[in-house]
Amino acid sequence: MIAALPLLSRLLGVGREMVYAYFFGTGPALSAFRVAWQVPNLFRRLFGEGALSAAFIPVLTDCLHHRGQPEARRLAGAVVALLAVLLTALVIAAEAGLAIAHWAHPSLTLRLTGLMLPYMPLVCVVALVGAMLHVLNRFAAPAFAPVLLNVFIIAAGLLGGQALGLQGRALLYAICGAILAGGVAQLFLVLVSLRRAGFWPRFRLTWRDSEIRKVGMVMAPMVLGMSAVQINTLADSLIALFFVPDGRGPAVLGYAQFFYHLALWGFGLGVGTASFPLLSARAAAGDLPGLTRAYEQGMRISLFVGVPSAIGLCLIAEPLIQAFFERGQFRAGDAARAAPSLVFYGVAVWAFFLQHILVRTFYAMKNSRTPVRVAVTMVAVNLTLSLLLVFFLAEAGVALATAICAALQVLWLSWRLRAHLPSPRDRWGFVVGRIALASLLLVVAVRLPGWAVGSARWGLLHPGIQVATSVALGVGVYMAAAWALRMDELRELLKFRAKR
Repeated sequence: MIAALPLLSRLLGVGREMVYAYFFGTGPALSAFRVAWQVPNLFRRLFGEGALSAAFIPVLTDCLHHRGQPEARRLAGAVVALLAVLLTALVIAAEAGLAIAHWAHPSLTLRLTGLMLPYMPLVCVVALVGAMLHVLNRFAAPAFAPVLLNVFIIAAGLLGGQALGLQGRALLYAICGAILAGGVAQLFLVLVSLRRAGFWPRFRLTWRDSEIRKVGMVMAPMVLGMSAVQINTLADSLIALFFVPDGRGPAVLGYAQFFYHLALWGFGLGVGTASFPLLSARAAAGDLPGLTRAYEQGMRISLFVGVPSAIGLCLIAEPLIQAFFERGQFRAGDAARAAPSLVFYGVAVWAFFLQHILVRTFYAMKNSRTPVRVAVTMVAVNLTLSLLLVFFLAEAGVALATAICAALQVLWLSWRLRAHLPSPRDRWGFVVGRIALASLLLVVAVRLPGWAVGSARWGLLHPGIQVATSVALGVGVYMAAAWALRMDELRELLKFRAKR
């Protein structure tokens, strides 16, 4: 049951995006909402699900096992209190700044950002409490929390848009209210689960504890090293908002970002997260050959899934968008406009997958400087490229800049890692060659129906039929080719999925 909750959350995420498409299409109002929503999400992924959780879990685990539950509860309460106070203060300051900016230059984006900022401390505390529950081997509540939020958003969209007849800004305000209500509901859910686990934190505001300083010292470089994708996503939307003339850029980008994030958070992040304990254990033991094998396995599995995923997104970009979103306010021309952005993001899916393995390998070796330097440089390069390409390709140029930077980041990190690990054991040319051959057969399989019945007749079929047929043929042929070529990655992937 618990294993099915992430899948349920992603399915509801699809439903959430379909609600946006039906009621808002790619209009400027949705663009404003996309940008505003990414601000609390950026902090959630950095401080909640990202760096803070990664730094907090090992410290709390060590405290629980060596100093006992009372000390662990004291540590947990202090970290939660500090996080809540700091983020609340940040929200108050940001709200004041937004109010002044909105007074000087009224903007729907500023208004919606102000409405949703209070969600930021809520969701970050939810993620931190979820990390505590993971340490206690309680997984149901943290897994159900995203499901709960999507339910609130979908309900607000359907009830507000259909039952109450709300439109435009009024409906967006209703969705913002649902997000805040969903944040409160998520917090209540995880706190109840924590109390039932018998681990109620001893809340107190202090920063003079050695364990708290240890969390901060580990977290600080991780925030920068793990933030490139999130910062680039927000930067993409801001550049599209200001430099795409019709105001539809962020709305269009949002649909493309959803599909590549679905692939990334659905699998790429999972491989990186699952590999991290093994990488850390090998590094802590000084077992560099073992660390190299663990790193190479994660890279091979990520390539095995990332390359065909990238190709598939590129081949079926437009019918995929049409199948899920083309109804209500989302018109036929909207899918054609969003498809190039999805193609450019899709080209780099393999790189987004590999980033997580590379960054975590550096962290396992206690080397945070390298990924931080690379990430900061790539954010600057991405901003520069986006500002250049947006004038030629509109919002699709922003997506292309992000894809280029993701590939450059992987190449740079791989090159730097060679100085720290023994010579590769795997024959990478042979591995990449087999993945390339299986991927070529995938391309043929996906294109085969169009060749068989003719492109014109194939294009007249319902997009859902095109997507379902293409995915079934592509996945089937790729897996069959992997089996025929005796690719170790297929066996390792099946073992990984079984463990999850």
